[in-house]
Amino acid sequence: MKRLLKADIYRVLKNKLSLIALILAVAFPLLIVLMYAGIRAVSGLSGEEGADILFNANSIIGSVYSLTNNLGLVIPAFAGILVCSDFSNGTLRNKVIAGNRRVEIYFSHLIVSILFSVAIITIYAAATAGFALIFFPFTRDPSLNMGLEIMYFVLNGTMAFAFIATVSTMFAMLFRSAAPTIIFTVVFAVALMAINTVVMLIDYEKFKYAVYFIPTFAGNIFNLNNFSIIGMLSQTADTSRGLIFAEAMLSYLFFGAVNTGIGLLVFGKRDVK
Repeated sequence: MKRLLKADIYRVLKNKLSLIALILAVAFPLLIVLMYAGIRAVSGLSGEEGADILFNANSIIGSVYSLTNNLGLVIPAFAGILVCSDFSNGTLRNKVIAGNRRVEIYFSHLIVSILFSVAIITIYAAATAGFALIFFPFTRDPSLNMGLEIMYFVLNGTMAFAFIATVSTMFAMLFRSAAPTIIFTVVFAVALMAINTVVMLIDYEKFKYAVYFIPTFAGNIFNLNNFSIIGMLSQTADTSRGLIFAEAMLSYLFFGAVNTGIGLLVFGKRDVK
């Protein structure tokens, strides 16, 4: 397993796609912040009273972990291509012939996919926060423990991309081709966010904490708290932030395990020789 993992990590590091993803992870934040700064300057609101409500670091930072933003769709696409490259160049066939167990092969791909996704989204989030705080003010909500909120925000967002890595790996092993893997992963992510949006619009109090088991739903809760314009809306007093976070983590782990189980089942029956 260690040998396979080292080989897969090395393969990803030397792949040009990883360099492109790294460049995008830094370029996108800079372009987004400059675009916001340009809009503020053109609109004539720069320095005006109330401008901070429309143009602040909170709204920019609040979208970094969205599965449907610019890099949110790029990362799973790149991860899927990197996994599928083993099929196209015959490496996967050689691994099986060499006597490597399929479970080890699958988990090696999965771990590398997760590491790649988490590394790129972390760099992207850090760059976005850095550029945003340079150009725009950050507003604080005194009613919230900002240390805990930031921890919830970062960990929940990171887990969202680790979860999507299990999806792209599953589809890669199912289709063995980059194009359908990318399409189905993107469709899955968009559908998931659409479901989240619908749930946010209805009276989900009827379902109470059960809705938090929908992957990324709790992410919306944290994204909306002091990290976006909508985040200025107050939460209900009886909402347990820690419990929501715990439910979110369990949701990602449970559905991620389901994706992994399906992927292993499919890969175990595939003829790659």
